[in-house]
Amino acid sequence: MAITSTSSSAASSRAAIAGVVGVLAVWTAVLPQSASPRFYPDDPLWTDNDRVADASKVVSVEDTNSYDFVVNTLGHPGEVRDVRALNVNTVDEVPDSSWFTNRIGRNAMSTESIRRGPDRAESINVTGWKVSGGKSAGVQPGFRMTDAEGQIYQIEVDPPSNPEIASGAEIIGTAFYHAMGYNVVDVYPAEIDRDALVIADGATIRDPLNGRRRQMKKYDLDNVFNRAARLKNGHYRVLVSRFASGTPLGNFRYYGRRPDDPNDLVLHEHRRELRAARVFGAWLNHDDSRGINSLDMLERTNGRAWVKHYMFDFGSILGSGTVYAQRHRPGNEYMFEQKPGWLTLATLGLYVRPWITIDYPDVPKSVGRLEAARFDPVQWKPEYPNPAFANMRPDDAFWAARIVSKFSDAAIRAVVEKAAYTEPAATDFMTKTIIARRDKVVATWLNQVCPVVDTTLAVDGTLAFTNAAVDAKAATAPERYELNWFRFDNATDQRTPVGEAMRVTAGSARVPNGLTGDFVGVSITAVHAQQPGWANPSTFFFRRASGGWSLVGVERGAQTSAPTSPQR
Repeated sequence: MAITSTSSSAASSRAAIAGVVGVLAVWTAVLPQSASPRFYPDDPLWTDNDRVADASKVVSVEDTNSYDFVVNTLGHPGEVRDVRALNVNTVDEVPDSSWFTNRIGRNAMSTESIRRGPDRAESINVTGWKVSGGKSAGVQPGFRMTDAEGQIYQIEVDPPSNPEIASGAEIIGTAFYHAMGYNVVDVYPAEIDRDALVIADGATIRDPLNGRRRQMKKYDLDNVFNRAARLKNGHYRVLVSRFASGTPLGNFRYYGRRPDDPNDLVLHEHRRELRAARVFGAWLNHDDSRGINSLDMLERTNGRAWVKHYMFDFGSILGSGTVYAQRHRPGNEYMFEQKPGWLTLATLGLYVRPWITIDYPDVPKSVGRLEAARFDPVQWKPEYPNPAFANMRPDDAFWAARIVSKFSDAAIRAVVEKAAYTEPAATDFMTKTIIARRDKVVATWLNQVCPVVDTTLAVDGTLAFTNAAVDAKAATAPERYELNWFRFDNATDQRTPVGEAMRVTAGSARVPNGLTGDFVGVSITAVHAQQPGWANPSTFFFRRASGGWSLVGVERGAQTSAPTSPQR
């Protein structure tokens, strides 16, 4: 009952308390279940109104690379606890909020909508813009430009050794993460004539020698383009990123809460969209999934300030290391990991770390190091430990894998084509590899729980459902489904079994005799020789409504054994 709804008076009254999601989720964990109804009249809620309280006093906090690395590697921040994500609604979904907006996971998206992503325009032309300042952070060379309307953009270049590598990765990653549901900024490929650039009066840059701001000079631009890949016509391909609206507040963290934001009441390590980002990171090899690659912005609506949270900087995914082809280790081992280090030392270097033996395909330099044959979603790792990833449970991973499964082959190709690689071989390789990695991610994480979805209960007592893993071709049909029905007391949270276990071979069944009441439920498992995870039940709660029954609750079963990798 965490999220505000705009469809009823009951929801409106709950909306008066900012961040009720986190508060009630914590109460649920420590108070008796009978303390309040399990389901309220407006459940399930699809909007978390985390803009209620004024956040105008929030101040900027920006972590450094070294701080983020040390804290997450040696400090073990946040809590690791086997608890359901604290910001999901009663049907086990993530509501819309300042962190996340349901897109492809809940609503069908056209291939064109997925390809376009957050972009306001189909393409962009920087002719006539002025250079307005230096780039503030990051390893990728660049600077800032301002258009005729005063909108600021960041301009970044690709390295001479790997033309198109970082800009291509950024364009592809932005489109995918937008469709998934995250907040991202517009990005475009463009062409720049170095000789036509004009530095605006008042443009400044932070001097790399003393850290002080000074007037920007022509040689500052020369320093950028001296490290840039040049086109045959003498111009430069650049990535153009639109600055987000509002006031920058630095990055968010994958643990804890922002203490000065009155709307931020859910521990970040227990937000599903952050836990499940591990699945998306594995799919696209976003090994740079860490706090410093995020962005908080203070926005104002109707005189009230609130914080919007962005996923940021996708230049180091899909085989790109931003300024070079990615190394062999990222995605396979943390930057600092004791066990393989000790093994190497103890064997005097004879121990061969598995990732060293990966045979990366011979591909265009715009792609970098990416492969699918040895990719294992379970073993995949970011650059260093991530507290939210450490808390990911099978129900979180199932939610994310369903989203991944909805990217069709055609949509993936369209997104890759948006990167406008010069060599067709780069487009073909990237498309095929992303598809192959998608299939492994889906096969791994859709099968850790019983993958029954789209469950309905008709007025005549007919239950219908589908199997997400079968629909995604991640598994064959089970030998049978086993259904256990129960009456549900919404006031006391008590379940009373009704009838014997029911066995069916297809996605349809009839309710047993004697199943009455305002709330009923069914727990479903499946028997499949190759999918032991299907024995972990998925449970569905229905509330009597005018003209039939409405789905009001979903529970995904707890994991009973370690995840297994898909068969190769």
